[in-house]
Amino acid sequence: MINILKDKTNKVLFRMSIPISLGMISTFLFQVVDTYFVGNLGANELAALSYSSTLYFLLVSLFIGLSIGVSIIIGQAVGKGELDEVKKTTWIALVISSFLSIILSFISILFIDTLFNALGVSSEVLPFVKSYMIPVLFGMPLLTTAIMASGILRASGNITSPEIIMGLGGVINLILDYALIFGKWGMPEMGIQGASYASVISWVAIFIGMVILLLKDDLLTFSSNSSTPISTIYISIFKLSSPTILTQIIGPVTITFITFFLAKQSSMAVAAFGVVSRMEMLLLIGVLGVSSSITPFIAQNTGAKLHSRVDEAIIFGGKASTYIGLFLAIFLFIFVKPMAALFSDNNDIINHIVNYFYIISLSYIFYAFYIITTSIFNGLKRTTISLKITAVKSIIFILPLVSIGSIWGVSGIFIGIALANILIGLYATKIMRKEIKINHPSLSNPNVLEDYKQDAQWVLGRIKAKK
Repeated sequence: MINILKDKTNKVLFRMSIPISLGMISTFLFQVVDTYFVGNLGANELAALSYSSTLYFLLVSLFIGLSIGVSIIIGQAVGKGELDEVKKTTWIALVISSFLSIILSFISILFIDTLFNALGVSSEVLPFVKSYMIPVLFGMPLLTTAIMASGILRASGNITSPEIIMGLGGVINLILDYALIFGKWGMPEMGIQGASYASVISWVAIFIGMVILLLKDDLLTFSSNSSTPISTIYISIFKLSSPTILTQIIGPVTITFITFFLAKQSSMAVAAFGVVSRMEMLLLIGVLGVSSSITPFIAQNTGAKLHSRVDEAIIFGGKASTYIGLFLAIFLFIFVKPMAALFSDNNDIINHIVNYFYIISLSYIFYAFYIITTSIFNGLKRTTISLKITAVKSIIFILPLVSIGSIWGVSGIFIGIALANILIGLYATKIMRKEIKINHPSLSNPNVLEDYKQDAQWVLGRIKAKK
């Protein structure tokens, strides 16, 4: 097992990021694989999946935000050696997550027509939306509880096992998607509804796997040795999680806002945006893996008062955002056209997808820094700063720029998103520099160009050595 408090910082973060990224790939493949197969059913089904994404990602993001808050508490408790506190917090967090998910799923099912009519879903597409979303909403408590369990396990130091479980779930989803959507291997042909049942069945497997891991790590043993009252833990969870929940929810709400403007252009633009939203998550796996590993790393080392390791993690995050963002820009310019053709044979949808990534690609360098910066502040228990940065991104940048851009059609909307990505990256840089100046003086005068030059020389040296 990785020792977050003792092993070399870069090595730890790299070894944490890889399995987390692999686990996220399987999680996001639920949506990407659904998109690929449903795209073969027709444009209306693909549009229905795109509309469904708005509610799906809103609910999932809420519980990711809750799990981030819990992982900060658990990470710091592990750093301080307070294992009884970890067990007690685990129980309380799982109860909160399960209860809240059941309530929200029930409300969503009850008002499903109202929710999607407000988004502008046409009468032709709405039946497909309901066929997909109702089974998903019934299964949502399984997924959200598994998300919470995964965050708890990572924060306590178990990095690899939860991601293996997520990976196995992804394989189950892939197989059942094909079987249930198209009626293969004796299974009924269910169309878009088959995609939802495939996901829910895979969530059952993931849920069972996470429970087994929690039992194996002795985290489901309720500890009476902790002197902290249950009410205090509840308050701590909601105090830390409220900003992280809002931070996570802002993203799906922003996607809903963009979808609304695209719907005024055409349903094909909405279908294309649903595809790019899912592709984007998969493309940003590397950035999300680093950001997910850096929060518990900083939380544990802050709890253990190992401040120099926190400084090293900040440097690692900054470099990772630059390198991954640059790689994505180059990759998309080369491969975006054949990738787009995988998801639809409709020329309008393909053209919108290609146009989006051509416009957006270079802005990923800035967007990556925004993502990792907010994760660093979460690890430092400065969750309100992460919320502030994310709110600025959506309210100050995306909303007005997309609104103005919509005057020039779909391309104008995409340009607005790209400009917002660049501006939020610059704003996050400004906030991080202020934080470094006040609380991390050893990083106040880094020679950034020299660091990148050394990294380039190291890479070139390794290439030459292999030759």
